[in-house]
Amino acid sequence: MKLSVIIPVRNQTEKLTRNLRESILPYFDKQGITYDVLVCYDKEGESDIPGLLNALFEFPAHVKAVENGEKRGKGNGVKAGILHSDADYVLFMDADLATDLSVFDSIKPELTHYDAFMASRDLKGSIVNPKQTFIRRITHFGARMLIKMKFHFKQIKDTQCGYKLFKANIAKEMAKRQIISGFAFDVEYCYFLELNGYRIKEVACRWRNDADSTVSVNSSKSFADDLKRIKKNKKAYILTPEQKESLC
Repeated sequence: MKLSVIIPVRNQTEKLTRNLRESILPYFDKQGITYDVLVCYDKEGESDIPGLLNALFEFPAHVKAVENGEKRGKGNGVKAGILHSDADYVLFMDADLATDLSVFDSIKPELTHYDAFMASRDLKGSIVNPKQTFIRRITHFGARMLIKMKFHFKQIKDTQCGYKLFKANIAKEMAKRQIISGFAFDVEYCYFLELNGYRIKEVACRWRNDADSTVSVNSSKSFADDLKRIKKNKKAYILTPEQKESLC
């Protein structure tokens, strides 16, 4: 079994390299699995590509840089990583390790029992520390209500936690149909999975609020607009019985 750990980055070289060295590589080295780390960088948004590539050159060969093409956005970076992977499972997470790595300890024993795993800040047993700012809590609640009204997900409470693991063959079909490059790409993935009846498990996690993260009116408007685009694209996400059978 091989796992690809996908980390989309944009101007986070120092934070990324520190976390790779001190946390990510030591953690996955102890898991007894074959894995690689795909660092997906934004060609247009990354201010120091040579600096990033030079920093990654200092790491073992299974830490690889993947250019996500011309389009900006975290979703586009994750998509590039999924399509580049040659693993059996793909996991994407944030470079700042907002979601504690230990969530994989809960996933690993049940890896073959589900098609997708998602860390959730809204499950009993999850710990958010330090607490989010008032504006972030309001934004999270508002986004959750909007998503609930539009999509009526049955298996998912927290679509936006940035830690998700999928069977790679399913993820590749999902990424091929992806039209969202911004933060709503998580909702697009969830929509694809539920429309096609895939088994999803949410997992409680420890989540650390990043003080450097910001929320703006423009990003909220863009998120709402992208939800409309996802809804309109419903037919494109649905696999035929033959396509789904080929992924078993």
